[in-house]
Amino acid sequence: MKKILVFRLSAMGDVALTVPVLRSVLESDPDLHITLVTKQFFAPFFFGIPRLKLYFPKLDGKHQGFRGLVRLYRDLKKYGPFEQVVDLHAVLRTYVVTTLFRLSGTPVFTINKGRGEKNRLIRTKKIRFLKHSMQRYVDVFEKAGILTSIGKAPYIDYSTEAFQNARSYLLGKIPEKGMLKIGLSPFANTEPKIWGLDNFKQLISLINAQHKAVFFLFGGGEKEIRLLKQLEEHAENIHLIAGKFTLSEEIAMIRMLDLMIAMDSSNMHLASLSGIRTLSIWGGTHPAFGFSAIGQPAEYHIQPPEGILSCRPCSVFGGKPCIHPTLKCMELIKAEDVYKRLADLNVLTPKAKSGE
Repeated sequence: MKKILVFRLSAMGDVALTVPVLRSVLESDPDLHITLVTKQFFAPFFFGIPRLKLYFPKLDGKHQGFRGLVRLYRDLKKYGPFEQVVDLHAVLRTYVVTTLFRLSGTPVFTINKGRGEKNRLIRTKKIRFLKHSMQRYVDVFEKAGILTSIGKAPYIDYSTEAFQNARSYLLGKIPEKGMLKIGLSPFANTEPKIWGLDNFKQLISLINAQHKAVFFLFGGGEKEIRLLKQLEEHAENIHLIAGKFTLSEEIAMIRMLDLMIAMDSSNMHLASLSGIRTLSIWGGTHPAFGFSAIGQPAEYHIQPPEGILSCRPCSVFGGKPCIHPTLKCMELIKAEDVYKRLADLNVLTPKAKSGE
């Protein structure tokens, strides 16, 4: 039996992108066992993956600070011995712990995030598509001598109980058979990546005028849920998912959708990793950085018209404040344009029936 220790603590979308990689790595070697160090909230992502154990560090408790990280190293050693350590995160916390493993004689392999390439793209604005984050994860395992290939979505699974709860809820909200089930995820972790609720209201109205659909709102956090409740009141066929269900149940619901419309966000990744048609809307950030929705055609990534804004993309993760009084990049994306793209792509139709 070969045991490997893997680190990826955050962020939500980045952790989700490890799922297809870990699953394929384990499938490639039946003698391999992996312990993944991550946050407990993300546990549902890894449901049903054989020979994968999850370890949840207490970063706000006994594993806090430098001494806490030394304690984390000692605690993890008890789960070993590990033949290799794979760092898919490459932040200060993981550097400290992996250095201790390296000093103890355990080989360590660390992700190359391509920071130089990304900063150069920001500086020059010369767009070329960089390696996707998921491929960067694969590269680390290949450096460790583990060759693997990623299969097709869906990658994320869920429990029978989560499926039954999700199915029961969704079916109760669909008044007519064959109605289009559309997920909407209007928020992201930074303002330059948010299109705005008024735009979503207009888009919903355009879809409702021509199609029979039911909309389900995804998101998280008290502020987002409060705003989503206002959006829910826009039409009778809009239903709030956020804050009502477990993460596993939300994953099951996403799997039952015909279409997800999202920002550059974790829900975009969850939908695409679930094999759902995912249309994403991009403002200050850009799919070229390697965070595009996996398995989705290029035309499913909606962006402002090229050549109008010399400031875009303004940052890798959307954390840089906009230099304009308003978000010009998002203002250039009109609800009518998004609807036309949906119609042109012929995605405003229910997906073919599956075993679900």
